[in-house]
Amino acid sequence: MIVSGKISVKAILKERKREIKRVVILDKHHDRESRYVLGIAEGILVERMDRESMDELAQNKSHGGYLVECGPRLNDNINKLGKADLALVCVEGVTDPFNLGEICRTVASLGFDGIVTPAYDFYEHEAKLIRASAGASESLWWYQTEDLIDTIEKIQKQNIAIIATHRDETSHSLTKFTYPDRFCVCFGGALRGLSRKLLDMSDERVRIDYDARVSLSSVGACTVFAYEYFRQKELK
Repeated sequence: MIVSGKISVKAILKERKREIKRVVILDKHHDRESRYVLGIAEGILVERMDRESMDELAQNKSHGGYLVECGPRLNDNINKLGKADLALVCVEGVTDPFNLGEICRTVASLGFDGIVTPAYDFYEHEAKLIRASAGASESLWWYQTEDLIDTIEKIQKQNIAIIATHRDETSHSLTKFTYPDRFCVCFGGALRGLSRKLLDMSDERVRIDYDARVSLSSVGACTVFAYEYFRQKELK
């Protein structure tokens, strides 16, 4: 997989959460940024190419003179979530790489520590996810699982509250809800929402109150919940 863009390349090289085969830098780049990239690429093959060759390799002209050839994202350790405050997000049913990248970027920007998702094979489209996340897909703790319910049960056993985003008579309004110190807030896809098993095992159900009958997108709903967490954390 070829990933383009300076921010994405820097994040991949810095975090080292993928198998990295080589880094490609535009032959005319000899500035501070290129020296920084060379520094964090220590131990990895680095090639210099002209712009035409890089355009062809990247299949775009917006790479900014930086490419990396790498493998899929490796899982972080689910058994080492620490004992301090922890904010996780679980995203079930969002398979579009751009939308999932936007979610990663949003929660990372607003202070979340990590993300849990089903194991999706994006093939070459994973590069879109990395770029849409502005590197957050690399800096966040990320666990991709073949069995989401089993994984959430393991997380729950580590004194982490499971919060389901759902509208029904048992749910709390987000405006009146206080996040616990350790939690994982769970979102479903725009069409089906959360699965019944995940709803049934949740410790809390929380909703967003608004007048429109149109449902928020998964990215939109995640942004609202993430900002409320950021706001509450700032008040502390």
